[in-house]
Amino acid sequence: MGCVKSIVTEEETCFVCGNPNVHIHHIFYGTANRKKADKHRLTIPLCQYHHQDSKEGVHFNKTLDTRLKKLAQEKFEEKYGHAMFMQEFGRNYL
Repeated sequence: MGCVKSIVTEEETCFVCGNPNVHIHHIFYGTANRKKADKHRLTIPLCQYHHQDSKEGVHFNKTLDTRLKKLAQEKFEEKYGHAMFMQEFGRNYL
């Protein structure tokens, strides 16, 4: 996953299927949220298929997207607490 490790997972293979060829997905995306995701290391490795090449990819699969957001919020809150998550991202996924 490069030099910056995710707080969501220590794995370096696709979080969904284990494929070693991955992209780094920003769990919270969009202009402002992408920067916040980088700042707080809320990224996850996903293969091309589970990232954006299929209807099962996170950008097209609301269930997977929500699952990752919940996991990221849990990990963030373990470190920084719920109030800070709400301050940074303004939405509760749990």
